[in-house]
Amino acid sequence: MKKFIFLIIFLTLTSAENFNITLPEAQYNLAKRLYIIGDYKNSIVEFQNLVNEYPEEINFVANSYYWLGLSYQALKNFKQAEKNFKRVLNNFKNSEYYIESLYQLGRTYYLWNKNEKAIEIFTKLYKKYPNNHLADNSLLWRGASYYRLGNTKKALNDFYTILKKYPNSNKADAARYMITYIKGGKTIVIKEKVAEEVDTSKFKNWEDLLKTKEEALIEKEKELSTKENILVEKEKLIKEAQEKLK
Repeated sequence: MKKFIFLIIFLTLTSAENFNITLPEAQYNLAKRLYIIGDYKNSIVEFQNLVNEYPEEINFVANSYYWLGLSYQALKNFKQAEKNFKRVLNNFKNSEYYIESLYQLGRTYYLWNKNEKAIEIFTKLYKKYPNNHLADNSLLWRGASYYRLGNTKKALNDFYTILKKYPNSNKADAARYMITYIKGGKTIVIKEKVAEEVDTSKFKNWEDLLKTKEEALIEKEKELSTKENILVEKEKLIKEAQEKLK
């Protein structure tokens, strides 16, 4: 693992030299790559180093707090995850990760089994950003939180709302499963149309399905993040070549 981390550092610094990337950007890319490969402890070290060494780099600092929150969340250190997501929300309202930090704060509370707080955060996100790509996610996890607290009526209302307002979202299948699970396998009817029933035999319980869906989304996020880094570096290389041709 140490050799692999050294290779990442070498590649990051080499990229910085070749593409005129600043040191804070190189530090950020290194920390993010460590997160992507699942080395959360070293990711935390590098993001914290960036925050300490380049406090004037507001965008990188704000983004670092978001990724610190995710890293701590992955390590189940929910107290530190909460602390870092709140740093983004309280100090960097213009951050590109502001809404994501709000959502992940809710997820942290859910994973922490602080269901009332999770409901409060997911409600805030859904009401304030109903058209955001995380609105349906917030409804799903708010419904799951209500279900944990024994309020099946409000839980079902959230799951039905997902099918009505976001029928093509990536949380629709999970919402269908939850309704089927709560209603004891009964057919789901939405506006007189029979919704597709979900094969529940593959999952031991509803949380297994939700976890599977969430893991798939995280993997997709990692894949997109990696592709984004590659495209950015390619664009810089092309730009540099064009400048030389001039």
